[in-house]
This record gives sequence, structure tokens and C-alpha cells, in this order.
Amino acid sequence: MTRQYVELHARSAFSFLEGGSLPEALAITAAGLGLPALALLDKNGFYGSPRLHMAAKRTGIRAHVGTELSVTDEHGITQYPLLCESQQGYQNLSRLISKTKLRVPKHSDSAAQFHELEEHTAGVICLTGDEHGPLASALQRGGADTGRGLLKKLVGIFGPNNVYVELQRHFQREQEYRNRIAIDLARELNLPLLATNGVSYATAADREILDVFTCIKNKRQLGTAGRLLCQNSERHLRTAAQMAQTFADIPEAICNTIELSGRLQFSLEKLGYEFPRYPVPAGETMDSFLYGRTWEGAHRRSRTGCIASLSANLS
Repeated sequence: MTRQYVELHARSAFSFLEGGSLPEALAITAAGLGLPALALLDKNGFYGSPRLHMAAKRTGIRAHVGTELSVTDEHGITQYPLLCESQQGYQNLSRLISKTKLRVPKHSDSAAQFHELEEHTAGVICLTGDEHGPLASALQRGGADTGRGLLKKLVGIFGPNNVYVELQRHFQREQEYRNRIAIDLARELNLPLLATNGVSYATAADREILDVFTCIKNKRQLGTAGRLLCQNSERHLRTAAQMAQTFADIPEAICNTIELSGRLQFSLEKLGYEFPRYPVPAGETMDSFLYGRTWEGAHRRSRTGCIASLSANLS
């Protein structure tokens, strides 16, 4: 019997030239591959999550919400893959993202300070990330000892049940070297392992789109981009059988995707608040009353001729 699998680390084309597929394409492909759910972690925001939510409803899969958050500390900037387990987690990440965006110019890259992340962890699940994630960064700085210290630090701020040691396999020697250390540390610290494919595009063919985006981001042409481009086309959605084969030696890393998916109860279906009800005159609805007041305000603040023309066009 084929083991089930959920992809819990995907990014879309809303991730600032770091993803090659729209959320709708990811949802359709995931459903076609038989995946029961998909988590979208766009960079520093929930940009593609509403569109994934709507597409997931049409295709019959669950849409998990998260973000890949840039966090800066004394060692530089790393990418933290964060999942919303609950409404509280979504609210915490929303506040944190808003805080970081408000202090930088429009269209500039934003990053949270590590102490800010510590203040917004309730209801949030932390993955240890790929080559740009916190664990890879720690291993590069100081090997297993530094990685161990980083994992203990994450457990201290997120809680012992809310940190998953992420594994990816894209046929890269340095990646597998990190994986071996990560597996040893996870077992030493009794942390769960989690297989993901670090999805950046829906299908292998879509890798070409990401290559173009990479050239745009780095102001290069395809012929001169060289090692800026992906080494291969492995970062696409895969079936449960394909992922189980890839991680045949670590079956718990596949099983844990289903376990974690079951924990992620938050969705955009109900955000937990409603527009307050207010009294309206007889014969009016809340919508019609608001519509009328909006046009009254527009007439007071704008040139009457322009508003009259716009009103006529909308009628």
C-alpha cells in the first residue's frame, strides 16, 4: 500500500522571483498527484495563500497556510519556514510580517529581528529549512555542535513539539552531508524528522520559468547565468510513492508529513472575525446603506463631474 504524503514546503510565483508556478497550478498539480493537502510558504508574506485556498476548494485538497520568513541575527539573514497551526499562529505571523514591512521602503526586502520572532511563536510550527534555513546556516558556521545549539534554541522558543527537522533530497552532495548530521541531531534531541521537496514549481518543466525569474532577479541572461541557476529540475511536486522511495531509509520522515498536516487546523475559510452589524434605515441593507454613504463621501471630497461620470459608468 502506498504511503501517504503531504508537501509542507512550497513557494509560488508570489515569492519574489523565487517560485515558478502560480498557486492555482500548484493546487491542480497536487490534486492530480493524489496529495491530500499542500502548504504554501511564500517569502515574507501570505501573498499566494488566498488563491491557493480558493483553488484547493475547487480541487478537493486542503490548503495549509505559512510563510518563509527572513530573520536576521548576529550571523546574518536566514529563511525560517513557519506554518500556522492555529488562528493564533496566523495572527502572530500577520503582526510580525506587518511590523517588518512597515519599517522598510516599499518594494524593499524586509526581515524580522530574532527577538521579534521570539515574541510571535504561539500557534506556529517551525521547520529547519533548506540550504538557506537556520539549521544549514548553523552547520556551515560550526558543524554539529553549532547545529545542536541552534535546535535547542528553537525548541526553547517554539516548544518541544513544534520544531521539525526538515530533510530534502535533490541529488546534491552537500545537501546529503547536511542531512546526515541533521538526522543524528534530531534523534539525539528526540525531534521529529520531516521530508519535504522544497517545491519551487509545480512540474519539472516549469523549472525553465524559474530560470528566467532567476536571470531577471540577478540581471543576467540565460547564457551567462551559470551556477545562479538550479543544478537540476528536482524541486517540483511529487507523488507519495516517489517521495517514499526517495526517503526509503527514513520512513518516519514521510509519515510525519501526515501527522503534521493533521495538526494544522487553521485555514482561510474563517479568519475569526466578521464585519460588525449596525442599524440601517428602513428599506436599506447594510450593503446598500454603505454603498450610499460611500458615494456621498466621494462627492464631498472630489470634483462632482468626475464622480458623476464614474457613477454613470458603474450604473
